[in-house]
Amino acid sequence: MIVCGGRGEPGFRPSFLSLSVLILTAALFASPGSAQNLQVLENMAGAHRSLGSVEIVDDRLDLSSLSSLFSLQVSVDLMGERLDLVGSGGSCRFLIGSPLVLSRGLFALLSSPLTIEGGRLKAPSDFLTKALPSLIDRSVSLAGDGSTIQLGAEGSGDFGGVEAEELPRYASFIDRDRFAAPEPEEKRPKGLRVVVLDPGHGGRSDGARGSTGTLEKDLVLAVAQKLKNILEENLEVKVVLTRSADYFVGLKERTAIANNNSADLFLSIHANAAFRKTVRGYETYYLSFSATDLEASQLAQVENKALGVEGSFQDAPMLEAILWDMAQMEYVNQSGELAAFVQSRLVSDVKGKDRGTRQAPLAVLMGARMPAALVEIGFISNPSQEVKLNRDSHQERIAQALYGAIADYNRSLIRGEIRGAR
Repeated sequence: MIVCGGRGEPGFRPSFLSLSVLILTAALFASPGSAQNLQVLENMAGAHRSLGSVEIVDDRLDLSSLSSLFSLQVSVDLMGERLDLVGSGGSCRFLIGSPLVLSRGLFALLSSPLTIEGGRLKAPSDFLTKALPSLIDRSVSLAGDGSTIQLGAEGSGDFGGVEAEELPRYASFIDRDRFAAPEPEEKRPKGLRVVVLDPGHGGRSDGARGSTGTLEKDLVLAVAQKLKNILEENLEVKVVLTRSADYFVGLKERTAIANNNSADLFLSIHANAAFRKTVRGYETYYLSFSATDLEASQLAQVENKALGVEGSFQDAPMLEAILWDMAQMEYVNQSGELAAFVQSRLVSDVKGKDRGTRQAPLAVLMGARMPAALVEIGFISNPSQEVKLNRDSHQERIAQALYGAIADYNRSLIRGEIRGAR
């Protein structure tokens, strides 16, 4: 997958590695097949100036030669599956194994996926006309018998893509949990209509375990079910659980359930653990690609690993993978507001140590196209908190506090006090 955008677009993070690393790595391997060198010509007031050549092998473009020719820079994202190429006109993001191209808010498909072949990064030859213009901000065309590439003037680069909604085979992949929302009224209320609750773990993933054998997956499901009942009785919203019993729900399914139900809010419920048994309290998270602190980073690693993510999102569907960072970043302010309400209510209503609102690269929140947060309802590793968490009355208090937080958020939403809300 390739994501292209301008240098100054929001979300672009230019932590570049030296391009020579990519070129040197590629040069260590030989590519099979017959090679063809396309001459690159720059149109200069009616005349043509040769900039060099681009190597094509079996109709596959060697991106190292292209990068060298146009002085592109490269960086690797924190999950290691994506490469960002940056040129004078903008940036391109690659996801290995996908043919999707996103540029300036539109999508296009290459004729085949981006791959690594014999140690070299390869793309189909139509990369030149579909993606390169966004990188260098110049039109690109194949001339004559196809042996030359002609570049247009600066500022002539365009992109012939379509809206994401016109790619349903990539955007929709879970139907079993789809909720048929009623037809919108002319005067739709600005408040919440659909809330998705995500009880963490389940099935083969137990989550944290207390000293007496209490399992996180059981506690959070009990709290989520109580919260669902309270919300439906008092807030008149549709509530969907990502799981309603002890079974495993994969990473891509959790936010997909929320997206396919057109949810207005996504709350993932977890219980924490620590090496020191004295650690206690509550903490709430929302998404960021850099953790607030070391503890937040470590928690993200533990939670991501439980969902099968250990530095790789290679199992993600194509469109969702490319939008994971972009989708939730659109709601970062609202997610921060939601997390603040949740944290405040837990501390004031249930009483306990305030461990703060934090940010972390939590995979379960990525891709949610609505405000999203993850709450840790206590430390199951703390013997006294474990005892409380097992009590039905304490679970009810937590559910009531979470309801209060969602109700607070809903009131602020209706009043127009939530930053960035539409």
